[in-house]
Amino acid sequence: MDKKKTIFIIAAIAFTILLSLLAIFILPKKKYTFPLDTDKLDILIVGDSLFCNDSGEKNLAETLAEVTGCEMQNCSIGGTCASNINANKEVDYYADMLGFYNISNMILSGNNAAVSDDVRNLSATFSDAYTKITFLMGTDLDKEDVLIVNYGINDAFLRIPTKSDDPFDEYTYSGAMRRGIKGISEKYPDLKIVIGEVTFTSLVLFGESDSYYDEITAQYRKEYNEELKKIASEFDNVYYFDFSSHVEINEENYGQYLIDGIHFNDEGKKIYADCLADYIGEIQ
Repeated sequence: MDKKKTIFIIAAIAFTILLSLLAIFILPKKKYTFPLDTDKLDILIVGDSLFCNDSGEKNLAETLAEVTGCEMQNCSIGGTCASNINANKEVDYYADMLGFYNISNMILSGNNAAVSDDVRNLSATFSDAYTKITFLMGTDLDKEDVLIVNYGINDAFLRIPTKSDDPFDEYTYSGAMRRGIKGISEKYPDLKIVIGEVTFTSLVLFGESDSYYDEITAQYRKEYNEELKKIASEFDNVYYFDFSSHVEINEENYGQYLIDGIHFNDEGKKIYADCLADYIGEIQ
């Protein structure tokens, strides 16, 4: 083999290797395109009423299922918090037992004792709470592709502290979120965990907003979201969905997207679901 031919073969091999490296590290990965007809993703949702509020044609989880064509299991429970709210250790079975801190404990431990008679009795008012918790108890998260975790609106309304000296303090918003996310992330490393931004809210009473209340709540939201970004950065399989980077809802335009100052109307649900679907497609 002559020298020119040898140089040509070596150059061709080097070029092929370079293209392969570009494909792996530089070129964008193929996105999932929705709706999916085959190879459907399994998506599980835990959170507050943002995903389960039934105002309008469909709730947000149903809208997301329609947009993506994915298998969707909505275990969000309205009115719940990420944190434990009662710092004097007296358990409030609705706010604490059904909040993310305790739900993550149940997911991680498989402790059926946590689903007490007190939680069952909530079915009189919150008819699907017990059903959703028992479903979670029987779900193998190894078989799920994506877990969406979305809490914070109720924590902000209740003025739950953002953090303390203990990064896992369950009586703070970030502590409860970090503790639950860490446990689930480490137990299920192949699960993609998407934590959603705490979205804009405005307290509307008798058709009027409360600017002072909104201003204080906005500060909590800002602090909470900053902590969520930090939590997402701490784990390889956790992602922060920043809805505001797509659509900024504020005191001037919230009536276009929100039905009551808190929950999305049908237009808001469709826009949110479209943006979230795109994001899920990007991280797969």
